[in-house]
Amino acid sequence: MNYSIEDLKAFCAVVRLGRFSEAADALCITPSALSRRIANIEQRLGGQLFTRTTRKITLTLTGAALYSKILPLLSDLDASLEEAARSVKGQSGTLTVAMVATITASVLPDILSSFGKAYPHVLLYVRDGTASSVVNLVEQGNADFGITTQLTFGNAIHAESMGWYDFRLIVSTKLKRTLGIKDKVSWKDLADFHVVGLNPLSSTRQQIDGELSRMGLSVPWRIEVEQLSTIVSLVRSGQYVSILPTSFDARANGVETLRIVAPRIQRQLYLVKRKDADLLSHAQHFINLARQLIPAAIQRPRRASG
Repeated sequence: MNYSIEDLKAFCAVVRLGRFSEAADALCITPSALSRRIANIEQRLGGQLFTRTTRKITLTLTGAALYSKILPLLSDLDASLEEAARSVKGQSGTLTVAMVATITASVLPDILSSFGKAYPHVLLYVRDGTASSVVNLVEQGNADFGITTQLTFGNAIHAESMGWYDFRLIVSTKLKRTLGIKDKVSWKDLADFHVVGLNPLSSTRQQIDGELSRMGLSVPWRIEVEQLSTIVSLVRSGQYVSILPTSFDARANGVETLRIVAPRIQRQLYLVKRKDADLLSHAQHFINLARQLIPAAIQRPRRASG
């Protein structure tokens, strides 16, 4: 059956207000236009919706049954359209962001502080993991965009550089004083340390191991773990050290950093999204915050080290 949403809304307005004239005013149409809308419905149904007298209008049994059915449906429809409009504007809805763990552990709190003020009703899903997992989530459409360190990307991915970062030795204040280290160490020096490293399949490990191999240097790892939080816990114990990107905020995690020299190993950080992605306003706002805060954050330990 063909029907018009506007005709149904006109019918509900008449029922709610009890008079054609008041319903017409509320809908900003003429009384004759309103009568035509009611007549359209009655013609399609094959029966009357109202019993009309000179004093009042009364719903027929057909009209009462129709009103009880369509009123909640129209309310749900209006609510759904309003919710969709709010989502497009970023005033509600969800956002899924994939990030490498060192960014979630350092820069993410600063981004969320500003993002939450602008879009307090957006539900945010943060998928933190390795560089390859971040790219896979974006490629498969399971994340709106990602921040990762992978250097090669598929044809479906648009990658935007967010700057370069170095690697630093992460050490507790207690161990730093015990060893008498001032501000830097060499990769050769690390042979004397108990160095905790990430899984050898991680992109960070692959790059460092590859660079050291090309230089003829031995890899320094004594312990391998899966999670960044485990590394931080071991370093805080004062018995171990680790190697993490400068994007990791050591001071916020209660440890210190030392420069690693000879050779200097650098890597690039990327913002990645699908080329066919149509990002809503709240997603774009998050990206703009990341563009502002991440480049400065990945240089922060270098400034502190002098």
